[in-house]
Parts: sequence; structure tokens; C-alpha cells
Amino acid sequence: MGLFETEWEKFLTLMSIKMTVQEFLSLPMDEKTNYMWDNGICHGQRLIDNSYIVCIFSLGEFFVEARYSCSNNKVDAILPLNEILVWEGYVDRVLRQGLQLS
Repeated sequence: MGLFETEWEKFLTLMSIKMTVQEFLSLPMDEKTNYMWDNGICHGQRLIDNSYIVCIFSLGEFFVEARYSCSNNKVDAILPLNEILVWEGYVDRVLRQGLQLS
């Protein structure tokens, strides 16, 4: 018999394989988008100038920021969050929400 006892075992093994940020960045944009939607967890979003929705996703061991265009209804950019400055917009949003609850 092969490496896997059943198709279910094969499926579970393949699903547990995680992509690295380097592998993710090497993908074409449509594949990045599909991987993000299929495997990512959205942790927050914000509207920028009534033009873009910017979302933060965790993709296993790394985070990305996805920019969704309201005018053309597609993801225009997906960038890894590797600098603390990028997080400021999300931190500000969480703090504002916390203050509103008080």
C-alpha cells in the first residue's frame, strides 16, 4: 500500500501542510487571493477613504494585509505584515472600540 492508508488520511495530511511567507509571496495574485480566502482568518478590517477595505488575515505562521477595491470588487494587493508601523491602523481601531465600550 502507498504512503496513506485512506483518502481521508491523505486529505488531512495535505491540509496540515502550511505555506511559508516566502512561498506565499512567490504565488501569482489570483493564487494568493484564493489561498487567503480558503486558509486565512480575518482579524479586522477598516475602510480607507470610502475606496478600499483593508483587512488583516492570519495565514498560519504569518499575517497579511489585503486591500480590497470597492470600485472594481477585487483584491488589489496582499502584503505581509512584517513592520510594526503597518499594525498602527488596527491598534488605533481596537483602542477606539475599547473607549466606546467604557
